[in-house]
Amino acid sequence: MIYNNNIRIIVFYFFAFIIIQLSEIKTQSLPKNHFLYTGEEMLYDAGMNWESLSLFEPIKIDILLKDQTSNQGLDKDYIGQFDLSFGDGIFHLQGLGFLKYDKGFYGYFIPTVKSQPMLNHKPSSFFTMTNNQNLSGIGFQNDWAILQIGKGTESWGAGNNIQLALSDYSDAYDYVLLGSDYGKLRVRYIHGFLENVNENINRYLTARGFEWTNKKSLIIGFSETVIYSGKNRSFDIGYLNPISSHLEIELNDRLNTIGNANSNAVWQIHMDLLLINKLRLSFNYLIDEFIIDKKIESWKENGTGLSVKVAYTPFFSNQLTLSIYGSFVRIGTPTFRHLIGTNNFVQKGKPIGWYQGSDGEEYLLGVSFYKMQNVQLIIKAGHRKSGNENIIKRPLEPYKDYMKGIFPSGNVKRNYFTEALINVWLKNKMVISNSFRLQKTNHLFCTSISILF
Repeated sequence: MIYNNNIRIIVFYFFAFIIIQLSEIKTQSLPKNHFLYTGEEMLYDAGMNWESLSLFEPIKIDILLKDQTSNQGLDKDYIGQFDLSFGDGIFHLQGLGFLKYDKGFYGYFIPTVKSQPMLNHKPSSFFTMTNNQNLSGIGFQNDWAILQIGKGTESWGAGNNIQLALSDYSDAYDYVLLGSDYGKLRVRYIHGFLENVNENINRYLTARGFEWTNKKSLIIGFSETVIYSGKNRSFDIGYLNPISSHLEIELNDRLNTIGNANSNAVWQIHMDLLLINKLRLSFNYLIDEFIIDKKIESWKENGTGLSVKVAYTPFFSNQLTLSIYGSFVRIGTPTFRHLIGTNNFVQKGKPIGWYQGSDGEEYLLGVSFYKMQNVQLIIKAGHRKSGNENIIKRPLEPYKDYMKGIFPSGNVKRNYFTEALINVWLKNKMVISNSFRLQKTNHLFCTSISILF
């Protein structure tokens, strides 16, 4: 019976791909693990394409339709893709298809068949994938606005792979997205449903952010992210205003659950800076529990998070790019937890932000090599520390306290690791990916084959 059901699913996906390929597609975001997503991130580090770089907008599908070095359109008006990943107990069969309709309307569909989720493997920047579920959605986009409803993830913040509160390493959720582009000023808003837990406690996510950019070398932004929950709690219209603030809504009793203990907000400052077209500095700072008067609350610590990344590109040409980078991420002990555990920054037991959770830090050094439309190679090594209060442990339990203490807390786990990824193009139609992770506790090897239509 299971075998027959899998056959039906595969046949359904095959015909879905055929239908998808009959339409023109030029928009929507790529999955995090897509090889062209990786290539565009490398070009951003090298100072390329900063007119399209955003703190709140993901890399778009339209890079599949152009030469990444010259931005010249390819002789192609449709995109479909078929992926097979396997290794160390992993089996993923995934497709990718996008449709574009007249006057800016579009739809996307990313189906997945899997042998098992990645729960048996510890999180990693290469192996924690967002493609563990079927993704889909519809929307409208023109030069200055976007409106979308669907199932997916958001990644907000400066730099590659150092996002704090919202990351595309999380599991997907249903949400509506609204954004506007006014040239140098851009705004973004999302509101979605995470899950139902613990006898009908509904959990929701909402976030808003704005950024200023000169489209050449500087992006500065601010964002607010909120998790709210409650037994049989409905969608809260109080958070529907994209320019309102969590504090203003909560303190004025404009929520559908009265009081200040039924939602949890974090605020962030973001900056991306490009120096002499070879040196990129990315910075994110997060505040969870802000102490206004330290004399009154001298016993208390701030809930904070910090991520910094520096990328230097000593060699860049139209064909080759070589970058060296280092990053540091630190998330405080009580950060992302709340007085009510269902307001924690998790979903399905996993963080919705930094993939290593909280109560920890990571130092990382890496090198990336990119031969345009041919080879991508990334090698990195690092050191992580994780404490007892990491939100990955007991994800829906409240914080222990906000008292000052040793960081990371309790019995600290230390981990040294090495990871690598290589993508190889074959005649612009097929990509073979090999990736591995070596660390003290476990090892992981994975091979992927991608075919473009």
